[in-house]
Amino acid sequence: MNNIIKASIESRKTAIFAAYDVKDQGNLKAIDNFIERLEEFAKDYDDVTEFETNFATSPLAKEYSDLFVQIMQTESTVDGVPPVQEVSEEYTMQDELVDDINRHTRRRVKQAAYDKARSMPIIGDAITAKQHFDFFDRFRKKDD
Repeated sequence: MNNIIKASIESRKTAIFAAYDVKDQGNLKAIDNFIERLEEFAKDYDDVTEFETNFATSPLAKEYSDLFVQIMQTESTVDGVPPVQEVSEEYTMQDELVDDINRHTRRRVKQAAYDKARSMPIIGDAITAKQHFDFFDRFRKKDD
């Protein structure tokens, strides 16, 4: 096996331990099992690009992602943040917090898009003209 491919495999393992303080024996076994299967998969490749391309489209890539999710739900992060399971039990207002963050983010994205559109020469002029029209239209007599 190519040394760069070995380093790639090791970096995937290192990424898990850099993010999570893995202590659960089931998680440790799952990590070792995944790495063994990834090494077996890698034996067929000498070219790093070919290995990475085929890994990305293989079921092992989804397993790697699922492994992170499993670990995230049961282990604390290296920085001491509790697992998702504990956080969700501790914070009953979590959904409301997420909704507030989503609302705030959408508002900022809309404002940024509006500001960008306003800065475009023809579109910005059209927006300004429409705003002026709407403003003066309020004072116009309405015939019923």
